[in-house]
Amino acid sequence: MPEKRDLGLDLLKGIGCVLMIVAHSKLKMWNYDRFFFWGNLAPAFFFAVAGITATFQVQKYKPRTVLLSSLMLFLLGFSYNATRDINFLANFTFEIIQTIALGSLTVYLVEKYIHPISWVYLLMGFACFFLNGFIAYLLHGREFSWLTGIWVTPGVFPYIPWLSLFFIGAFAYKVNNYYNLLVFFITSIVYYSLYRFQVPDVSISKWDFLFDYFFALVIAISIVFFLLRSVKFLQNPAGMGLLLFWGKNSLLFFYIHYAFITYFRSLKIQHEVELIWNHPYLFWVLTLAATTIAMFIIIFFAQWVEPVFNNMWVWGILTVLVFITPLLVEQERLFYFLELAYGIIFATFYQALSRMIKRQEV
Repeated sequence: MPEKRDLGLDLLKGIGCVLMIVAHSKLKMWNYDRFFFWGNLAPAFFFAVAGITATFQVQKYKPRTVLLSSLMLFLLGFSYNATRDINFLANFTFEIIQTIALGSLTVYLVEKYIHPISWVYLLMGFACFFLNGFIAYLLHGREFSWLTGIWVTPGVFPYIPWLSLFFIGAFAYKVNNYYNLLVFFITSIVYYSLYRFQVPDVSISKWDFLFDYFFALVIAISIVFFLLRSVKFLQNPAGMGLLLFWGKNSLLFFYIHYAFITYFRSLKIQHEVELIWNHPYLFWVLTLAATTIAMFIIIFFAQWVEPVFNNMWVWGILTVLVFITPLLVEQERLFYFLELAYGIIFATFYQALSRMIKRQEV
């Protein structure tokens, strides 16, 4: 069990943060929609890292501690769902934070009570993918819509198919690094041979978590893990400052970057600002710069406010606010800013909450 923070995992999440900018920007001018393929690989890195860190918790914390941490993450994460849909209570579905909470808890329980060998994690990853396809096929055309979007596809981040990435991440971390290269080559051969050497449109199949998308994610995880362990430059934190900063504070990045993208797109600057129109990648640069500056400011001032969040009553009130605000606030713009504020507070001080929960363990 690692005794100190694994910077490689922060670097992996930092890469995922950059790819999220690409995915959520949804730039379509000048054929920029081709970059959706790369942007939609981002979730693989976050889920893989979450699966890995869940295995670290087994020797450190009791199930009740991990369960409470996961529960708070699960519930407070609905602040993000609310910014996407004012009717999120009625249109109940899982977003990335709910799936991370449940997926991490699942890996923790599997590691603690089953103790699988490394290759079993890979098998469980593929089993989740095929199980999702089987259940989705059985439910097609039937009145079980409450299962889709939460447990199986179609949906944004349903639990069963995305759980596969948690298991594959745990496998990639535990095995000898050359096995990651082997998995990369095998999955790449299968992927390209099935599609006659034409890369499928991953941006479309993500919703249904189809074969092409799943294999693209496995390929991405295996090769990135191999490179992170093999290339000495990537093992040196010097020069990786921003990626590590984004990765270490990825939850805050998640809320802030999406808020800026939403704002910039509402202004239509990708069309109205000539420089960005001619060079669309500058939209990504602008979003990254604005997000990073906002994160530095929030983190700087947070140090004086953090003691307030060392109280479970405060977190209980914040959780209640996330769910009662849609019942009390009808004005959509106000509702959005309130839920965004709850999310930023949650993301900024979640580590304080996590430490507080873990300190209660006897």
